[in-house]
Amino acid sequence: MKKNVLLIVIICLMLVGTTGKNVSGQPDRISHGKQELFLSGINLAWINFGNDLGNFNEAKFTRAMDEVSAAGGNCVRWWLHTNGRNSPQFANGRVSGIDPAEISNLKKALDIAYDRGIVLDLCLWSFDMLQPNAGKENLARNRKLLEDTSYTEAYIQNALIPMVSALKGHPGILCWEVFNEPEGMTSKFGWTPEKVDISYVQQFVNLVAGAVHRTDPSAKVSNGSWNIKVLTDVDGFHNYYSDDRLIAAGGDKDGTLDFYMVHYYPQHFGVSQSPFHHPASYWKLNKPLVIGEFPAMGISLGENSLTTLQAYQYAYNNGYAGAMSWTWTGHDGNGGLPDCKESLLYLSKNHPESVVLDKK
Repeated sequence: MKKNVLLIVIICLMLVGTTGKNVSGQPDRISHGKQELFLSGINLAWINFGNDLGNFNEAKFTRAMDEVSAAGGNCVRWWLHTNGRNSPQFANGRVSGIDPAEISNLKKALDIAYDRGIVLDLCLWSFDMLQPNAGKENLARNRKLLEDTSYTEAYIQNALIPMVSALKGHPGILCWEVFNEPEGMTSKFGWTPEKVDISYVQQFVNLVAGAVHRTDPSAKVSNGSWNIKVLTDVDGFHNYYSDDRLIAAGGDKDGTLDFYMVHYYPQHFGVSQSPFHHPASYWKLNKPLVIGEFPAMGISLGENSLTTLQAYQYAYNNGYAGAMSWTWTGHDGNGGLPDCKESLLYLSKNHPESVVLDKK
């Protein structure tokens, strides 16, 4: 009997951390080129908030990529339009275009990153669309952009498609991420002064994802949710981003996500909603799940705390498709690259087949 128990334990340990799919059958890696990647990285997330495309700081961006590369990271999450104050271009309240210089800067950034073995998660928008930092005069137009499909289509046709088309097939693109924590601007979950119904977030995600997929069939689309409770139907939660619910919201059959992305901060949520205390299989999803934000200084939860290295190891060994800590700039008390460097190096040295980017 003891031998049988030991055998079972050994088999389970071998299965945990295998690439391709976790023990529940859920994919646990992100396909990129010919490689199945575990995303081991960090958020940039910005150098010039909401204006990194128009005011591209090439020297500082290059330094960030050099440092992440030297630390063994393979991906960086970077914010683009953010709140719409500086990008894209608007005329009469509608998106009218995107500055060609922004596309040129984005290509330059992708080249810089990929040359250093890094792929970029390109995050288009944030809940900041309805925050005061968007500019009080811009809140009404941003609300229309979210709620009125004619305004959404103006963005898609005049800015998104030209951008995706110009960069189609670039190997430095990990994915186009529609939103950073859009739940923050919803009446159900949010904290912004202005709020919209979450159905408009679903609609926007659906329409943007569909347009990206048709413009570049090889491109991946994701969305960064602030909490697991909006990404799963377990424990009484509700997955607002499942294929059927997104299609029902926006009507675009191509408008689905290629993988899910969840954020976690222990100062806001306990163990019950922690991806670091439940294997990915617990959430019963049929797509890869990436932990897109968490404190670079580790998970502080009393007796349930994890060091940064333990957090990255847990994600790698328990069916998640990646972990990107917050943030390279180290500006808000959650830590920075010095806090997670050991973890990135550990994964790149011990699991090069799924962490070190193969550029062949």
